[in-house]
Parts: sequence; C-alpha cells; structure tokens
Amino acid sequence: MYLQSRDAMQAIKSLALQSIPIAITSTYKGILLEEKLTPIKVNPDSIIFRAPKKQICASMRNPTIIHSQLLKQSVRAQLQYIDTHAQEICLTGFTYTGNYWNTRDEQRVEPGNPIYATLVLGAQRFRASLVNLSIHGAGLLVYLGDATGRDLAPKASVELSFKLTESTEMHIAGDIVSTKFLGYSLEQIGVHLRPSRVQETWLENYITRRKMEILDELDRTASVKLNPAVPL
Repeated sequence: MYLQSRDAMQAIKSLALQSIPIAITSTYKGILLEEKLTPIKVNPDSIIFRAPKKQICASMRNPTIIHSQLLKQSVRAQLQYIDTHAQEICLTGFTYTGNYWNTRDEQRVEPGNPIYATLVLGAQRFRASLVNLSIHGAGLLVYLGDATGRDLAPKASVELSFKLTESTEMHIAGDIVSTKFLGYSLEQIGVHLRPSRVQETWLENYITRRKMEILDELDRTASVKLNPAVPL
C-alpha cells in the first residue's frame, strides 16, 4: 500500500508540476458529475487545485476519484478542504484504485419516490425496488424471502415490471449483469434492459425530467452547504 500511495502521489505531482489538468468525478443521486481540475500549488503531501463548479463541490465525498489518460489507473484522493472564497480545493492521500476509468454510456438517475418492481425469473417472482435507472439498465434491491437466490446469476434472462409513472406500466425483458448479496434475504443486482422503441422514449423522458429535478436540488444544496471555507 505504501508503494502504491507513493507511486500515485508521484504520478499526480508530475502532472501538476507540468500544469496538466486532471478530471475529478462525483455522483449525486445517480448523476455523474465531472470537471477538469487545474493545479495551483504542489505541497509535500498534498496538491491544491482550482475549485470545480459548486455542484461538484457540494457533492464531493471522501474518497473522491480523479483520472487522466496519462495515468495508468484512476486514483482515489482524500479531500482535505474546500475554500470557496479562494476558489481552491486541497487533495491528499492519493492511491491507485486498481481500475482503469470507464466513461458511462448512459445517464443514470435515482428515482425521486420509491419505485417498487417485480422481477420474474422462470417460475420465480421476486419483490424488488429500483435503486437507479438508465435507458438500458437498472440497479435493484431484490428481496429473496426464503428463496436461495442462486438462480439470480449473471447472464440469467429476466423480466422486470414496474410503474414508471402512475399511468405508465413497464414490462421489460433483460439480463442480469451483476449480483451482490447484502444479507440473508437481500441481494443487489444490475440488469441490462432491452426496452422497445416506445419504452425507450418513456424512459428517456423520465430520466430527463428526473435529471433536471436532481440538478435543481443540488443547486439548492450547494447554496446552503458551501460556506467560504469548508474543511472536511
């Protein structure tokens, strides 16, 4: 871990000393936010950057993720402080994540109100709730009950049914792409959806509206949360 931290720190320092911007990312209710950071000052154990837009500042968590095409992997960093008066943020504790950075293909959002669903796999029916949604993907919490859940495996074909709005009921075929047990009777899964053309339009309209709601909420949060200096 020490070598990994030292290597990542040296790589970030090298870019900063050449005034090469790096990208910082954060998420808020499913929406991925990204902006290039311009380095201002290199300290022995930290680097100060020009602060990104206020929505990203308000949504940043520890650790945060930075990346560049010039880095061999994406990097975790600890947010030391945000100073909105000086328009600066300070990052430290750089370590490689072990993964390359992959840009999302589609916009993802978290529902504003709970959306409950039924997941059908063969003769089995599972209660579920939507965690996030994109045009061709869904994250779900699946309640297994007394079922073992062993059939909920990647590549399994399923049908997902839910009400997108009060007047829009969806029945979409898909395939499980990821699974993670969270407890004896609870599993988190990702599903690749295969919507019809009409369903794609419904999903796109819902996601566009929901994204606007989330960004409006984030603007309000940023106005309240961001003081002249916010140490983390």
